[in-house]
Amino acid sequence: MQREIFKPTISLFLICFIVSLCLAVTNYVTADVIEERGRIDAENAKKEVLSEADSFFAIENLEELLAEHSELGIVTEASEGKKDNSIVGYVFTVIAKGYGGNIKTIVGINNDGEIKGVKISESQETPGLGLKASDEPFITQFFNISPQSLLKVVKSNKLKQEEIQAVSGATVTSSAVTEAVQKAVDAMAVISGKGEAK
Repeated sequence: MQREIFKPTISLFLICFIVSLCLAVTNYVTADVIEERGRIDAENAKKEVLSEADSFFAIENLEELLAEHSELGIVTEASEGKKDNSIVGYVFTVIAKGYGGNIKTIVGINNDGEIKGVKISESQETPGLGLKASDEPFITQFFNISPQSLLKVVKSNKLKQEEIQAVSGATVTSSAVTEAVQKAVDAMAVISGKGEAK
């Protein structure tokens, strides 16, 4: 009786051990590749939102620069975008709270304070509703504007450059993305010394 129980137990243990070993080896072998792929994807996203730049350099002391502006705590990363060793703008990563969870947004702003691109890189919003915030015409409303006052989400047709028309049925998502872009604009003002956070 004990022998009958012992054999399947040993077999199950060996199978689990071998599978775990294979997973560990696979993880070890692919970890560098996954990390490199993540770095390339992040670099491509930066180029997408600030195409004027040909290289990007992380601002290492971001927390210190934004320390007096607690409202900018959702700005998690910032990079200088350079062309021919001159700064042409900045790229910000901002994580705002949406309807289904956090929305990671990447925003590129040139030296004139003009928003050159916005990309949602991570989102758990509702397919068919909140996920539409990644698409035209919503996301392109931010492109090539230089907000002089706070960006504001509206449900009707927008009238001013600071007004962003919400995605139908996804006002929370629209507001979260708009907040992320506004925080990037504010962080740009603080870091560049060309204004104050609104």
